[in-house]
Amino acid sequence: MNMEEQDSSQNQINLSNYLVTQAVDTKKIAQDKLLSDLDQLSKAEEKSTYKADIAKGIKNPQIHRAVSALKLANPFKGY
Repeated sequence: MNMEEQDSSQNQINLSNYLVTQAVDTKKIAQDKLLSDLDQLSKAEEKSTYKADIAKGIKNPQIHRAVSALKLANPFKGY
């Protein structure tokens, strides 16, 4: 093994040691997989827009209104 061959063998990178992304041909993805993923995304989006009623069970209407006005959106949830 000469010096050039030794250098090139040492410069080889084992991709399995790293988190790398690779191109995916979207036409090769099965249709049922695409529909399943879309369904899961739709359900997750519905859940993300739901806000719990924190004033539930408060009898006094004025306090109910005041507590309802304090509903805060989580800035990290994106709504």
